[in-house]
Amino acid sequence: MAASRLQTAFAARRGTTGLIPFVTAGYPSLAATREMLRGFDRAGALAVELGIPFSDPIADGPDIQRACEWALRQDVGIADVLALVADFRRESQLPIVLMTYANPVVRMGLAEFAQRAHASGVDGIIVSDLPPEESPETWDALAAAGLDTITLVAPTTDDARVPGLLARCRGFVYCLARTGVTGQGSGWSGSLPDRIARIRTHTTLPVAVGFGISSAADAAKLRGIADAVIVGAAFMRRVAEDPGQGAAERVSAFAGELAGALE
Repeated sequence: MAASRLQTAFAARRGTTGLIPFVTAGYPSLAATREMLRGFDRAGALAVELGIPFSDPIADGPDIQRACEWALRQDVGIADVLALVADFRRESQLPIVLMTYANPVVRMGLAEFAQRAHASGVDGIIVSDLPPEESPETWDALAAAGLDTITLVAPTTDDARVPGLLARCRGFVYCLARTGVTGQGSGWSGSLPDRIARIRTHTTLPVAVGFGISSAADAAKLRGIADAVIVGAAFMRRVAEDPGQGAAERVSAFAGELAGALE
């Protein structure tokens, strides 16, 4: 089996810490999201996490919730996001991971979603509210369609459960830096380097860290510890400063700051 775009991207940067920005598709518009993807590519992002707007994003804090509500008011749905990815694929091979909740996938139909996502050029999928053991047929269908299935490991994840989670994982492991929701805020974290080290005893997959990384200084602390850092809510706050003007430029500039901090 040929290596996926995610596998190739991580292999090309082995020994470094890459940047994986997250943005909610359609916030403030699909055209602006397209420009943000281009900006991430220019900034040297390792991959991009693209959020499918959802009405009840329980894992996300207020910044991403606000972004979802905005995009949904413009009727942005899965089909629009997949069309955006397909269009972007005409000019870039930057790996793209979709972050979704189970409900939008079920509404489209699992098999149709998996096939259309792969055909559009999506590389990986995170279903943030669906543990692999609860719906193995979902993860089987995604993997069968050629999509990397990315699972989450939290500070509260029992050590005995980790091997089962990682058995379903492809592309990279998403290690949550702390408990709680995305964005700034308190939450129990424990020893992040120790957790990453424990994960590495069970898998050779790259480990990316997200939740609560909001600045270049935060990102720099993980340089050489994680294989990538995932930053999302901080980008959405850049958009919220003025959704009507300059959002893509602010997001791209912030991506450059973060990438520079990880060099």
